[in-house]
Amino acid sequence: MATEPSALAQVPTHPGHTLAHIARIVERAVATTELSLSQYRVLATLGEGQEAASHLAEKLAVSRPSITGVVDGLVARGLVHREHASCDRRRIDVGLTESGRALLARADAAVEERLERIGQLLEELPR
Repeated sequence: MATEPSALAQVPTHPGHTLAHIARIVERAVATTELSLSQYRVLATLGEGQEAASHLAEKLAVSRPSITGVVDGLVARGLVHREHASCDRRRIDVGLTESGRALLARADAAVEERLERIGQLLEELPR
């Protein structure tokens, strides 16, 4: 977190640059819970409900092979599970395990804490 105050002194002027900067801050926050930004995005999306892997890839705007790799890693860690959909045995749904929900909650808290701190620092800047 020590790098944020100095980074705030050089606030980007383009909205895209600002979003990229915020993404990096979120990435650092979720790293404290041993998640990558990609893994966090998957967990956050699955926190809204189970998804077919293909729909998950579409929602996250990534390729199917990319989502497969991320999901494989999360399955190996016991954070998500795969199961055949009852309505269509060809479809494989992905959902959070209890461990996944717990880790998502910790990652969300880390992100909130980091963003709150940045908000406090912004309030301290002279206007």
